[in-house]
Amino acid sequence: MANICQSCAMPMEDEKLYGTNADGSQNPDYCIYCYKNGEFLQKATMEEYIEMMVPFAAQAGMTGDQMREYCAAVYPTLKRWKK
Repeated sequence: MANICQSCAMPMEDEKLYGTNADGSQNPDYCIYCYKNGEFLQKATMEEYIEMMVPFAAQAGMTGDQMREYCAAVYPTLKRWKK
């Protein structure tokens, strides 16, 4: 089973998709699109982040509403968004 990004829930089936820590080492918790050099690339709330993911719905085989629902259910369980 693929590791998923703990920020956006994207499957990371290859280590090339891992983000990087401040020291340049790989961080398997986050993808390259969310985390680089030890920092999150998008400074956004969880709600704003969910809306940022809607345009990728078709890529994931979903409608925009389905993507929004999926993210709203999954994001609160991810490391970045857990309270």
